[in-house]
Amino acid sequence: MRRSVLFLVLLALLLLTAALAPLFRDDPGQVQIHFLDWTLETSVPVVLLAIAVAWLAAQVLVWIWRLPADTARRVREQRSLAQLEKGLLALTEGDWGAAERALQKSASAHGKNTARYLAAAQAADGQQATDRREYYLEQANTGGTRKRFLVELTRARMLMANGARAEALPILEDLHQRRRRHPQVLELLARCYRELGAWDALQALVPALRRSEVLEESELEDLQVEVARSRLRDSDGGGALEAAWKQLPRAMRAEVPVVEVFAEQAGKLGRSELAEPILRAALNRHWSPALVLLYGDPGADDLKRRLKQCDKWLQQYPDDAGLHLALGRLCAGDELWGKAREHLIRSLELEASSAGYDSLGQLLERQGELELAMACFRNALRLNQGKPPVPLPGDHARLVSPET
Repeated sequence: MRRSVLFLVLLALLLLTAALAPLFRDDPGQVQIHFLDWTLETSVPVVLLAIAVAWLAAQVLVWIWRLPADTARRVREQRSLAQLEKGLLALTEGDWGAAERALQKSASAHGKNTARYLAAAQAADGQQATDRREYYLEQANTGGTRKRFLVELTRARMLMANGARAEALPILEDLHQRRRRHPQVLELLARCYRELGAWDALQALVPALRRSEVLEESELEDLQVEVARSRLRDSDGGGALEAAWKQLPRAMRAEVPVVEVFAEQAGKLGRSELAEPILRAALNRHWSPALVLLYGDPGADDLKRRLKQCDKWLQQYPDDAGLHLALGRLCAGDELWGKAREHLIRSLELEASSAGYDSLGQLLERQGELELAMACFRNALRLNQGKPPVPLPGDHARLVSPET
């Protein structure tokens, strides 16, 4: 930079000299300097030239005077850069101790150490050296809004990586107040809310995530479904479950995974009657094997209604394995053993499933056919292990049970 300035000054002087030369050719002027007993007379161009030479000589002397110090500084900076490169490479390899030592040596006495100390903090964090990590972070925080923001963001990221979500949360919320559309802050804050189970706060963050385009639209939809499912799971009573369901956006109440969790939670709370109209409406909108199995809950209090509805659906979906399985379970719950066996066997003929074999095994066990029941249970286990089922002994699968 200084060389460029010097070059421009010299060029300007030369141009000025060339411009003034015609004037001094006709009248060079006269300059008289009297000092003590000395008197010096000369022309103006000579004086100007003498001043320029004196200024250049002074510059050269200053450069020579500073040369040792500048040379030593450049050597230190080169060594510092070499240590910085060594530390960053070791950091990439995961050699935390070597990285920390090299990054410490790379610190420069002339400032610009924020990035070096942040990298050293990462190396110390990799060694679980919390005190040294905090020391480096404090050293990196040398003033300035941007530097403080980067230091706090790095601290929050490390706390999240170490599972200290409760400590990271206030830091991330403060960073979010300062930079509401910062992608890294939004991503970390959403993750922190999710891992802490702060579903209401996460739901409130969704509009900001959408505006900042941190997540794809499909990812945002998955996130909202996860929030809805988690809020339903956290309901500790029938009233709370109904309230949580009504608070969900209409679009979420149409999602199959959300309806599935609502039905499961209603069953766990002993309020399966809450799920029946919601399951029925969802299945009428969009047929889902997962939901029809939940509809076929043999422990529900409204078995007759569910049986009647499943019989209606059977006219539309006569070859749906899940529907036959649901009917088999409902018939078993209503002690219609013959119909239960018929539907369960038909379900397995259409699609072998561990749930189907398990339900048929329970039915056969209740009817005293223990050998065949054990074969069904073994097939259920094989399917869970990813193995194909084996034929039932004596081809008993199609036997019609005695009328009961």
